[in-house]
Amino acid sequence: MTPRNDDRCPLISRRQFLVGLGATVLTAACTSKTITVFEQTSTTSSLAGTTSSTIPPGTFAPVDRTLVVLELGGGNDAMSMVIPHGNSRYYDLRPSVRIDDPIDLDGEIGLHPNLGRLAARYGAGQVAVVEGVGIHDPDLSHFSSMRRWWDGTDQPDSTGWLGRYLDGSVGYEDLLAGITVGPGPSQAMLGSGSFVVNIADARGLTTDIPWWIDDPDELFAAWSGFAPVDVPLSELSAVERAIRGTTAARAALDTKLSPLRRTLEEGDDGEGDGFAKDLRVAAQLVASDSPPKVVYVHGYGDFDTHENQRAVHDQMMAELDAGIETFFATLDAAGATDRAVLMTTSEFGRRPEDNDGGTDHGTASTQLIVGAAVNGGRYGEPPSLRRLDDDGNLVHTVDFRSSYATVLDGWLEAPHQEILRAEYEILPVF
Repeated sequence: MTPRNDDRCPLISRRQFLVGLGATVLTAACTSKTITVFEQTSTTSSLAGTTSSTIPPGTFAPVDRTLVVLELGGGNDAMSMVIPHGNSRYYDLRPSVRIDDPIDLDGEIGLHPNLGRLAARYGAGQVAVVEGVGIHDPDLSHFSSMRRWWDGTDQPDSTGWLGRYLDGSVGYEDLLAGITVGPGPSQAMLGSGSFVVNIADARGLTTDIPWWIDDPDELFAAWSGFAPVDVPLSELSAVERAIRGTTAARAALDTKLSPLRRTLEEGDDGEGDGFAKDLRVAAQLVASDSPPKVVYVHGYGDFDTHENQRAVHDQMMAELDAGIETFFATLDAAGATDRAVLMTTSEFGRRPEDNDGGTDHGTASTQLIVGAAVNGGRYGEPPSLRRLDDDGNLVHTVDFRSSYATVLDGWLEAPHQEILRAEYEILPVF
């Protein structure tokens, strides 16, 4: 493990980031937030040396529903979120970070005690707990793992799984169909024939770069579909011209962005922080007159709990509980409860055995799918705590693409085989 050093990453200004990114952008200030429109350009793709296949718009019909994805970056310890308290082996493996007072769900598993409101939703049948989620040949590097989760296929290119959905459903026809809330665009949302709109708060990008980014190259590679990663600055003139060229479309884009701007202005009460703040924005978008098809929330929280886990993770669970409750309370107040489901992701889980105060990078994890349309309960198969792999990690039982296939087919009504480029098991969550 590399020791944490919050001063390791250089501060990068918004202007430097956008010039280096090499995407087509338009930025518009909106109260305390900034709206930025991103598009993968042919110039960017050719400079990056990547190829990407566009799924033609209209390949599948968009539905009047929204999928909200909440990324728990850093590797959420699923065994401290959904606790296998009915298994005595859990207590043997975790003498220092175990949860002794979970909220029991069925005698076998329970939720972290700080997830009380989520537990109530589980009791109401609105929470699906998908256990044993992982991937073959796991790579325990944060960045490499995230790239696989963002891409969602075994045939990677410069697009993400949700970007390909946007390509095939709305293409460039709906500017507001795909929205990210966080410090920048997520590669999961990058298509080769659709827009991504990013909403960031007034802090911009300088304070929100994940601390575990060891190398500045990794930051730009995180948006590799938008940017020529290894191209010298002297070769960026064509990309810079593409950026300047978008200003000619400012009036048209401003008109199309006006519904989003109004939604944020009307809902900008300045209350809350972290998950609650970001998920309130997501719910306001879902309840607006121009609801997006996908909202991707990322960039908040540090789930890389190598040390001091109980203090850090306990706080993260309290904030997660508050965020999910804020999201659905906002939808309820707007009469939009049935419009959205929320799904959590994280690049990996943690090792089942603790390290005397923390947990190291692991493999299989647990995802949550929450919403009024969900058939609540447990899905997948909990990984064995006694039959670990050669590195002492859990053996996954559900391919993470199965959870993607489940929400694509069951909620967005889009054929997952074309988007994920393979066929995966669909869980009966919907």
